[in-house]
Amino acid sequence: MDPAKLAKFTKDKLIPEEASQYLCQIVEHEMPNEGFKYTAHKKALYYDGHECPDVTLYRQETFIPSMKAYDRRLVKYVVGQVENEEPLTCFKVETKLVLCAHDEMTAQANDGQKMSWIWKGEQPLKKKGLGHGLHQSDFICSTVGWLKDASQTLEYGKNYEGYWNGELFVKQLKERFFSAFEAAHGPGYQALVLIDNSQGHSAYAEDALLTSRMNMHPGGKQANLRDGWFMNNGQKLIQKMNFPENHPQYPSQTKGMQQVLMERGLYHPGLKIQCKKEKDGSDGKCDPMSTDCCAKRILNLQPDFQEQKSLVQEVIEEAGHLCIFLPKFHCELNFIEFFWGAVKRHLRANGDGSFATLQENMGKALASVSITTIWRWEHRMKHWLNAYDMGMDAKEAEKEVRKFSTRSYKSHRRIHVQ
Repeated sequence: MDPAKLAKFTKDKLIPEEASQYLCQIVEHEMPNEGFKYTAHKKALYYDGHECPDVTLYRQETFIPSMKAYDRRLVKYVVGQVENEEPLTCFKVETKLVLCAHDEMTAQANDGQKMSWIWKGEQPLKKKGLGHGLHQSDFICSTVGWLKDASQTLEYGKNYEGYWNGELFVKQLKERFFSAFEAAHGPGYQALVLIDNSQGHSAYAEDALLTSRMNMHPGGKQANLRDGWFMNNGQKLIQKMNFPENHPQYPSQTKGMQQVLMERGLYHPGLKIQCKKEKDGSDGKCDPMSTDCCAKRILNLQPDFQEQKSLVQEVIEEAGHLCIFLPKFHCELNFIEFFWGAVKRHLRANGDGSFATLQENMGKALASVSITTIWRWEHRMKHWLNAYDMGMDAKEAEKEVRKFSTRSYKSHRRIHVQ
């Protein structure tokens, strides 16, 4: 069967006229009526995790109240000018807060423009794959824009080893961010670092108070934890997590949960290390209403264990600054995401498929975004916050934000400013 016969057979036999009419009915009428739209694939806001109970609880009960509390100290900008900065209280001048958004991005040498002019149907020859790339970890703020001296670049791809992780982020904070922020702002300013709630950013120090790193009994393979504390008759007592050097049975060894609970007066005979997987479908999870079902549950409810902060947060606060973690899945609340979009557009428009050009253009792309554009992105983020604060879900909030991000015209070329 030659191509001409195959085409005729397909037209006459495989796709008869009735099937074509039915297909047109489906595509042109039924699918649009069901809410489908024929469009190109593009990045957009995903709603799959926004309304998970734990995510919603953190967003509504922790993140939004914290941002509202910080708001009175934040250096605020209106588009085009700086608001007058005045003392915040009659008795003392509090340190001014500068909101600094952090995030990471990857860019590849072969990631070029998707659309181009071609001559007589001749497609340009492009390399397979995205190629050698750069990983960027950066900060932007509404005072100076991109913090150039805080920028960190990591090469990755073939013949390059290593990936970005929480340890490298902590190193960037210590060696680059703090000095860059203080040099750009001088005394009297404090950074409020907006950080994605990712696994790498929520890692803990090696000696953090975590029950997941403890055994039930002394010794064995478990972490050497920092000192804890507990209250006894209104008095705060410091508790060592290791036995002393002169202990007759476990010199200098870790105590384990049983001994720690005994010293706090919280242990009772028969207590298990954790709730086991039960046939009732609990999957080993503790009853939310129970406070003493297992050793891990009891210790996790102790104030010193509950106050344990991630390594990133500890490092930032030890340097005299503040940080706040975004709710999971809420990229719309991190205004640096729009910054990455502008950077990638610049790279695609000026790239030629070589890694050397990508390296050369990266700094130019990062510096190409104006401060007024960053102000607008920060204001957009605040509209999202206000919408969530009013009790809207993600889809309702997006519709509300569009009222402020879409230009409306009162007449020809006259924009109505909301």
